[in-house]
Amino acid sequence: MEGSGWSQAGTLRSHEPPASSLRAETPLVAAPAGFTISVLAEKSGTPVPTIHHYRHLGLLPEATELASNRFLYDERHVEVLNVIRLLRERRNMPLETIRDLLPELLAFNRESEFSPDTWDEVIDAYLERSGPAVVSARLVVAAREAFARHGYAGVNVADICNAADVAKGTFYRYFDSKEAIFLAAARSTVEAVGEQLDELPAPMSEPQAIEKLKLLLAPMAPLLLEVATGELRHQPNLIGVVGVITAGLASRVVPRLRTRGKSARTAARRVVDAALVGLLRPTLGSTTSSQTSSS
Repeated sequence: MEGSGWSQAGTLRSHEPPASSLRAETPLVAAPAGFTISVLAEKSGTPVPTIHHYRHLGLLPEATELASNRFLYDERHVEVLNVIRLLRERRNMPLETIRDLLPELLAFNRESEFSPDTWDEVIDAYLERSGPAVVSARLVVAAREAFARHGYAGVNVADICNAADVAKGTFYRYFDSKEAIFLAAARSTVEAVGEQLDELPAPMSEPQAIEKLKLLLAPMAPLLLEVATGELRHQPNLIGVVGVITAGLASRVVPRLRTRGKSARTAARRVVDAALVGLLRPTLGSTTSSQTSSS
């Protein structure tokens, strides 16, 4: 993240020097009269806590500071938030990748009639240049969602590649097998949940944190359950994975708790354990009921 960010002119500095006019630092639009963050949230459809998070990551242009903790925003911010949302929804891109891609994509958007479909050529060109990290991340996101929906047995490599818009031959440059990407997908739940926790506006009590973590983990619960089941069966490749995930989740919960100091780590672990048990209990209950009925 160091060495990049928004310049005072309202443009995003890339990690690397511009290679073409598309990457040149060009103001997005002339800054009109500003509006408050609540209006920005309404205009862009982006929650206020998420806007704060994006500002912290350097994804947004500088706002006009009126007073301490009071800022005015303009149409540049609306444009950037709309682009971020489309990239998240259409390409499942992590925020760091979006941060690098924004200057080129915004320049393309200014030069062409607005159409998300026409961005594909710019995005694909960027992905080709950006090396293995971006392609690998897209494959992992696609795999995480596929395994959570359909289970390990219900997903094949071709399904993952289609979802990630990556050629099947390219897959094997990054992962040796479906088993390898399953492990990567399981571990990636920590970053996926952590990214959403970072967007929360205020510290939470333990009960609040448990409920929030359950909500964030719910879409991934089938994947986590499959990992836990495999570990209980002593599958060699899954031994220790649950511990890695729970420890990672706890480390992301710590800064979101009201509890501070050494006791925060213990509290965070309680939160993670309670959230996971709360997610799995209904599944275990339905399984028990089904076995009772059949007997």
